[in-house]
Amino acid sequence: MVTCNSETLARLAIKSDLNAVEAFLDAAFPARRISRVLLVTPPDTDAELFRWDTAKRGRYTNYPPYGLGVIAARLRARGLDVSMVNLNHAVLRRVAATKTAADFDHTATWKTSLEAAIDEFKPEFIGVTCMFTMTHASLKQVVSHAAAHGRVPVAIGGVHVSNDVERILDDIPDARFAFLREADQAFPAFIDVVERRAGPGKLAQVIFNGRRDGNGKAHRLRFLQEAIPDDTAIDVAPAFDLMDIAENSRFGTVGAFYALKPKDTVFSTILSNRGCRAQCTFCSVRNFNGKGVRQRDHVAVVDELETLVARYGVGHVMWLDDDLLKDERRAIAMFDELAKRRLPLTWDASNGLIAASVTEEIAHAMAESGCIAVNIGMESGNPKILRDVKKPGTVRNFLNAAEILRKHERIYTSILLMVGFPGETMSMVLDTINVARAMDCDWYRISPLQPLPNTPIYDSMVAQGLIQDVGSKELRFMGGSFGKQTEIEQGLRMAELGFAEAFAAIPLDQVPPPEKITDIWFYMNYHLNFHRLFTESRPAKLQQQTAHLRSLADVISPENGFALYFQGVLEHRATGAISPELIARLERRLKTSPYWADRFAAFGLAVEDLSNGDFKNKHVPRLMPGGLPPDPTLYAFEAA
Repeated sequence: MVTCNSETLARLAIKSDLNAVEAFLDAAFPARRISRVLLVTPPDTDAELFRWDTAKRGRYTNYPPYGLGVIAARLRARGLDVSMVNLNHAVLRRVAATKTAADFDHTATWKTSLEAAIDEFKPEFIGVTCMFTMTHASLKQVVSHAAAHGRVPVAIGGVHVSNDVERILDDIPDARFAFLREADQAFPAFIDVVERRAGPGKLAQVIFNGRRDGNGKAHRLRFLQEAIPDDTAIDVAPAFDLMDIAENSRFGTVGAFYALKPKDTVFSTILSNRGCRAQCTFCSVRNFNGKGVRQRDHVAVVDELETLVARYGVGHVMWLDDDLLKDERRAIAMFDELAKRRLPLTWDASNGLIAASVTEEIAHAMAESGCIAVNIGMESGNPKILRDVKKPGTVRNFLNAAEILRKHERIYTSILLMVGFPGETMSMVLDTINVARAMDCDWYRISPLQPLPNTPIYDSMVAQGLIQDVGSKELRFMGGSFGKQTEIEQGLRMAELGFAEAFAAIPLDQVPPPEKITDIWFYMNYHLNFHRLFTESRPAKLQQQTAHLRSLADVISPENGFALYFQGVLEHRATGAISPELIARLERRLKTSPYWADRFAAFGLAVEDLSNGDFKNKHVPRLMPGGLPPDPTLYAFEAA
């Protein structure tokens, strides 16, 4: 009998792992050579959720694949031939070319584009990215088809994959490899190992997904050591020539503020840093980018912006940064450099700013460099909820930021709010409403909490039995262009009627059940966004809000009752009259939608208000939860 000490056993285990790696790579890449890589962006959703009419209006997002562009630039720098195919862009472009839904086939469109890319380029390795949980079904279909048609190994990566990789690999057996987090260094290192220019010890942030055994269990090799690029390593411009930059915003939207620019504006994106200083329990940024913030050279970032303007005709960019103002001195220097070059370019911060960093000097530099809109991440106005979710802000921070930004009328300021946090009572929700009203900003983007797998709040809610641990592949958001709320507003999904009675019955001292969150969202949406427009009189804001409401009624949520009504309010304030066509649209909407008729009755609105130019109910207190008496401050407006 032979015995082995612990050191010998460790050496044998390492040798066994190395043998397994080599055998896996020999099977996947018999020539042990990769010279051509195809990078793929799947459609944002599959055919089941996709709606031709929504795409035809240009409602769906169509972001340039910035992350893949960075990977492509890195691979090119190592001598590889790289091609990219954006299947989301291909789908939206095809919709624009068709006259009716009958002329369009979602699945056939992306399959044809993918097959053409594979047949023409003949890749030896295919990488497919996925950011959103809503894209999971589409990701699965694209990977399966790419593997079958290309007959080469397929890898997956991106935010969605990193958040829930084991379950995603269980569901997508055709993915031979999964890259976790940022793959700037892990992907090229993998290719070096395949080609034997480096040993398996260089593998990082990658999982080998083996074939399944008779019990359906996949054998996996996991290499989870970190390969996170530092400040110098992230300072690279993406391969813009592969990214359809000049076309993306022709067929879809980029960012949250497209309504504020002319329709022919070319939109793109830019990234100046990675990561976020915050530790919000509902956010997955740290899962993907790690702790802290890494920053690019700010002059190189502005050089990149100048290239976008000069070479691709870009007129507006959205910052992809999750913490754009992390280093306030650097941010000011970057904005000053941008202003100095006098580029014909505007920008927005759709991903949100941390309120505590919004100072007078920062706001001035933002405005001078072309900022036209920002989101501020607030989430809640209740101090306990803010502490519970580790939000890096206080009520005072939010009020201060709002006061500063109100001085810059050219900047459209939107506030990000959430409802439905664990333990959040209705009175806590009212705290959020009251703080938001005191901020007096331009718009409030309210969303129900949607806990993402592998975030602290998700794990906590699973442990408390508040949600089931089903993973992200089953997740369906309430908000967004593919969300349930949009379907309710369009009459495609039934919503509870009798809104006024249902809302008034919510007790103040209790946590509202999940089925009441939509009613609370609707109440907040009306009071924070629409009703305040009765008293808006600033010319710059009238122009911004009118553009936003038109987009809401024409593109985002067709014939949205509130958007139509308050377009009339703003028209009346600006010109003293309201177009008959707008009145007729609202009248048709209320006659054909029980949903909107019920909501109008709850808030005391009627199409006759527009016909008569008499907005008689704007001073009438109504609709408070928990049996509270009407709150006159909700309607404490000066006479028009």
